[in-house]
Amino acid sequence: MTAFGAIVGDTWRQSKHQWVLIVLIGVVGFFMVWHGWIVPDVKTNPRGEEVLSTVFREPHEASYDSQWEGDYANSLRAQLGMDEDIREISTELNLQLDEQQVEEFEYKQAVAQGVTGDRLTYLENRRRNRSISIEKLYEARFAMQKKVQDEVARLTVERTANITPLQKGVEYHLSSAAYFLFIVSMLGFIAACAGYIPQMLEGGAVDLVLSKPIRRWHLYFGKYVGGLILYSGALLVVFIGIFAGVVVKTGIWHWQFFLALPMTIFSLALLYSIVAWVGLWTRSTGLAMLLGYVYYLVVDTVVSLLGSMGDTPFLSDIPMLQEVGKFMRIVFPSFEWLREAAQAPVMSIAVFPWQHVLCGVIWLVVCLGTAYNRFRINDY
Repeated sequence: MTAFGAIVGDTWRQSKHQWVLIVLIGVVGFFMVWHGWIVPDVKTNPRGEEVLSTVFREPHEASYDSQWEGDYANSLRAQLGMDEDIREISTELNLQLDEQQVEEFEYKQAVAQGVTGDRLTYLENRRRNRSISIEKLYEARFAMQKKVQDEVARLTVERTANITPLQKGVEYHLSSAAYFLFIVSMLGFIAACAGYIPQMLEGGAVDLVLSKPIRRWHLYFGKYVGGLILYSGALLVVFIGIFAGVVVKTGIWHWQFFLALPMTIFSLALLYSIVAWVGLWTRSTGLAMLLGYVYYLVVDTVVSLLGSMGDTPFLSDIPMLQEVGKFMRIVFPSFEWLREAAQAPVMSIAVFPWQHVLCGVIWLVVCLGTAYNRFRINDY
């Protein structure tokens, strides 16, 4: 076995004593049995169609296929990518409306003061041109919104022509499973992986390891890869278990469920690189865990809120917040968008937030690179 493989194996042995990781695997394991084998149940609705429901519902009650259309429409909107265009038009419209108020005040003030001639003509023309610009922006926004609605409706009708209510239910059920596993994995993995690097740097432990003929990159990246592979393997088992349960219950092999795995694992790798970076610089499991949660629960929430601010009343009228939102979307990767990109393929829709993925890759490389460089040059 190579030195790198030995470090990976040692990380797995270390994980046996981490109750957080054991609890996390236990939670997703229980979810696998519950969501894949116990809850789903095929029933016949009043129209005589087979639908996916739950063991707790009666056949006449709402089934999963009725919830499919809402999630499908949201995923289609993300795929079309027109919401950002609508948001930009709304921002420009708000700015124009603000300017109109100022110009309207100046015009009324000039009339009250008895201003005539070229000055009044200028104010009237400016007022008229502003009204025309605003009217055009209203029309452009309405046209864009109408285009999105029509396209979503068309694609939904086109897709539903060849899909049964049972298939819809399966897609929604597996999509909700991908959503839950993403959120729980991110929350649990922060606590599970926070101790790998700090424990490696504890007094005596790192001295003993570095006294052996082993390269430092083997040690650092072995810990990183070992923790990531361990939980990724457990996550794959859970995906297989849920998939198998749904196949047994419904007879539908919806392989697109596994397309949620790559983006989920990438998001875990990104978050782990941030937690590992903090753990190496602080040598504190507690701080690594705390700052990991601060980033995921606070910073990422702020980035997501600012990213969707164009749809928020009042806040969308503040130009400074708009600029801050654009800046944060460029600088910080959004796990919410990555989660949507993981969930959408389960609904057979391709959504790839290239900006957040690219930003995430840069963060991943920078965190791993700077942390390893610190570990390489430091004298332990």
